[in-house]
Amino acid sequence: MLLLAMSAVSGCAAQASSPSPGATAEARPLSQKELEAARLTEGEAGRYGVGLGSETPADMKAGETIATPEVCLPAIRVLLRGWAEGATAYTRFHLSDPTNTVGVRSVALTSYPSGQAKRVIAAVEKSLQDCPSVVYKAMLGTSVHAKLSLGEPLLAGDESLRANRSFSWKGIDNHTAYGLVRIGDVLAWFNFNQTFGSTLPKQKKADLMPVLPENLVARQVKKVEAALEAASTP
Repeated sequence: MLLLAMSAVSGCAAQASSPSPGATAEARPLSQKELEAARLTEGEAGRYGVGLGSETPADMKAGETIATPEVCLPAIRVLLRGWAEGATAYTRFHLSDPTNTVGVRSVALTSYPSGQAKRVIAAVEKSLQDCPSVVYKAMLGTSVHAKLSLGEPLLAGDESLRANRSFSWKGIDNHTAYGLVRIGDVLAWFNFNQTFGSTLPKQKKADLMPVLPENLVARQVKKVEAALEAASTP
């Protein structure tokens, strides 16, 4: 089960959404302190509890990502980590759900030099369009053969990608819903994962499938937009 939780940070995404009227694409990149202040707090996350992750910018080590086919690498590198190379600031937090204590829910925010976040999301999108399935090495060294599927874009932000990833391991089905949203030069990464027995009835599996809560995504994006606006004010 530990492997499943650790390997939950992988997946694919959907087509880019239309620019949001309220987004602030010209604001300067957020600093580490500003990015940390832009995280959702207890109460702002609705029914979810908020717990800070142990990751810090010092944990952002490139590390080799092993995956085939090669066309999948740009997407897997971002979705396994929650960030892309070149990020200038990085922070992560986790969400607890009192109605579902099995799943894994994480949000990561990263800030990039001007224009780079846009290039990152474009590279991820192109990679995912060409990558219906992937074989990659999980954190514990086990090879995972995952199926990838694209979903409708999220509604918030300048651009967004949505993805679903699934694989089975030792009688356990593992499903992850991912979102990647660009707000100016910040990327917000959302990961909602669920595991359950592969022998469950089809309808029960459908009921347990992870779904990204649009309200939560919108709240996080709005807070990042406010931080970008404040950062651009002289």
